[in-house]
Amino acid sequence: MTSGTLRTTGSATVVEGAVRATEHALSRAGVTVLELRTPAETDRAAAVLREVWRSDQDPVPANLLRAVQQTGGYVFGAYGDTGRLLGVSLGLLARDHGAACLHSHITGVVAAGRRHGLGLALKQHQRLWALEHDLATITWTTDPLVRRNVAFNLHALGAQVAAYLPDHYGSMTDGLNEGDETDRFELRWDLLSDRAVRAAEGRLPLLDGAGLPAAVTDVGGLPVSTPQAGGSRVVALPADVEALRVNDHAAALAWRHAVRDAVAPALAEGAVVAGLTAAGALVLEATP
Repeated sequence: MTSGTLRTTGSATVVEGAVRATEHALSRAGVTVLELRTPAETDRAAAVLREVWRSDQDPVPANLLRAVQQTGGYVFGAYGDTGRLLGVSLGLLARDHGAACLHSHITGVVAAGRRHGLGLALKQHQRLWALEHDLATITWTTDPLVRRNVAFNLHALGAQVAAYLPDHYGSMTDGLNEGDETDRFELRWDLLSDRAVRAAEGRLPLLDGAGLPAAVTDVGGLPVSTPQAGGSRVVALPADVEALRVNDHAAALAWRHAVRDAVAPALAEGAVVAGLTAAGALVLEATP
């Protein structure tokens, strides 16, 4: 991989670091990431996304994957050493605060590819691709209740929460989201930032929330809310909201509403999500 046309010396240094981080992540995961260029490739990619989202319908149809790739978007797949397609990522060309950016719409990894750093390999490849195309920002959304994903995005990548979006996508009928409200964190990944650079060199440390008031506490698997003034607070997240959706729908919704009520107003008032604790709670810090 070669760097693109980012023109400042500092930016060029970041791109060189992104090349090293991507090569390391790909080697560690044991995958090759290739652009999906043909109908056969996008057909297989659509099948992978159906498998990941446990759906009979396409989260993204093959013809749309093909159209995005044809028009310059990011459509790549991660292949294992046997040639099996293990992961797919789709990004759309977009704008963020008036500047061109990449919006990472969907990334999915099949069960056989998980826990091997494949997700990190795809995201670092995506970061390098964006930098090579003179895009300094990637945006996307994530469910604020799926704490492993929140931890990955904030601590492994160095992205930051830009906003809380209640029921952002409306009703969804796939096997992961059916019956739930689709609240999302809007994430912004400043690819040239110190956070992104440090995360590419090694995961950012988890936080110590000691001393901050607990806005939501986990008591026996259920959320208990305590109203808090000011923006600084700790907000517990469920251990496994995806299992709760299946086994205790009411509890999953209780967590949804408790976290929304604790986080959304604080962010609207200027607080920031600083990260997660080792116990998986969000740490919100007020800004001056």
